[in-house]
Amino acid sequence: MNPKQLACVVLMIIIGLITYFGQIGHKKVVSMKRSAAQAESDATMAEGGRQSAEILTARTKAETEELRRFLAAWTPHIDRAQTEQEVGSAIEVSLRERGITLVRSRKSEVRTSRASKLIPKIVLTTLEVEDEYAKVMAWMGDIEKRLPLARVTACRITGGSGARLLRLDISLETPLIDLGESSGPAKQKG
Repeated sequence: MNPKQLACVVLMIIIGLITYFGQIGHKKVVSMKRSAAQAESDATMAEGGRQSAEILTARTKAETEELRRFLAAWTPHIDRAQTEQEVGSAIEVSLRERGITLVRSRKSEVRTSRASKLIPKIVLTTLEVEDEYAKVMAWMGDIEKRLPLARVTACRITGGSGARLLRLDISLETPLIDLGESSGPAKQKG
C-alpha cells in the first residue's frame, strides 16, 4: 500500500470515528433535551398542583375558621377534667365551697365508650344532696361552671327532712375527651 492510500485509510478511520462520536453525542444531547423538557413539564404540573393545594388549604381554613375558634374556646374547659379524680375533685371542692354538708350518698363510676375515640371514657356521678334551696341551686350553677361539659342525665328535687331543706338526687355524665385522637392538628397552640 502506498503512502497516499494509507493516508486515505487513516483519514477515513478518523472521519468514521468523528462521525461515530458525533452521533453518540447527538443522541445524548437529544436524550438530555427530552429529559429536560419532561422535567420542565413535571415542574409545571407540580407548580399547578401546589397552587391547587394552596387554594384548597385557604378555602378549608376559611370554612373551618368558626369551628377552630370554637375548639380553641373550649380546649381549656376540656383540659380541666381529664381523669375521674379531677371530676370528683371538682365536685368535692364545689360542695365544700358552697357549704353543703349533708351529702347523703355519692357514687362515681367510669364507663368506656368504644364507639368514639374522641370520648374514650365517661364519668357517671350520682349524688344525693340535702341542704337549703339557695345553697343547692348555687351549687348546681357552680358545677356548670367547673364542669361545663357535664350533662345532667337525671335530676329529682323533693322536699328535705326539714322545712327549709331541699333534697336533690342528681346524675351527671362528664365526658373525658382525648383531643389527641381527633383528626387533624387539634393540639396545636397558636
